[in-house]
Amino acid sequence: MSMLEALSQCWWLGETCVPEWEAWAAAAGIVAVLTTAVLGIVTYRLGKAANRASDVAVRIAGHQAEKQAHREESERLLVLVQITSEVSSVAGLLDHLLGLLRQDNCEAVFVADENVQNRVFGRLNKLSFPSMERVRDRLHYLDRRTAACFVRAVGMFELLQSGDKHRDGTETQDELRAGFRVLRATIPLIIEDLRVVEAEGVAAVNRLGLNKDLKNWPFGNGDD
Repeated sequence: MSMLEALSQCWWLGETCVPEWEAWAAAAGIVAVLTTAVLGIVTYRLGKAANRASDVAVRIAGHQAEKQAHREESERLLVLVQITSEVSSVAGLLDHLLGLLRQDNCEAVFVADENVQNRVFGRLNKLSFPSMERVRDRLHYLDRRTAACFVRAVGMFELLQSGDKHRDGTETQDELRAGFRVLRATIPLIIEDLRVVEAEGVAAVNRLGLNKDLKNWPFGNGDD
């Protein structure tokens, strides 16, 4: 008896139906094998589709990461370009002032002469860092050392300027002497921090090729 005949005996159930259980078992086994094969093929195809989708996702993520890195690098360069000229200018003027404060007998003259005190603080008060407010929210694009140097330099500079606001002409010679020494000790620290920022700014200018635009600038040849 064939398997089909064995199965067909009970197709329409009646009193004489006698199932051939061995045939049913064989049929079930064949169905199981076919089901396993189909599932295997489906699983394989799903796996290949998942791999393709994963590759696409990786490429998209990589592209987005490159775009983000490029954007952050552009922001960093723009911030440096925006503050470099100001930083360089203030550093140069402070360097000149420091030279005056280091002249022989300058401390005694400063303590004794209110006009000298006014001239020193007058020079300080003419300097400022307006770019700080413009880039404050973008300082995180700079590396930590450069950003920290810029913030620290501005903070120390503003602290020195605040000393002038507290002068009322009643300072003792000891207080004036201490104030002079604070000026002479702090200004080099400010200059050092500003030079760090300036170096990064010069590198940014070179990176962007802007130094070439200064070749014909009447105040410089772009090589400094």
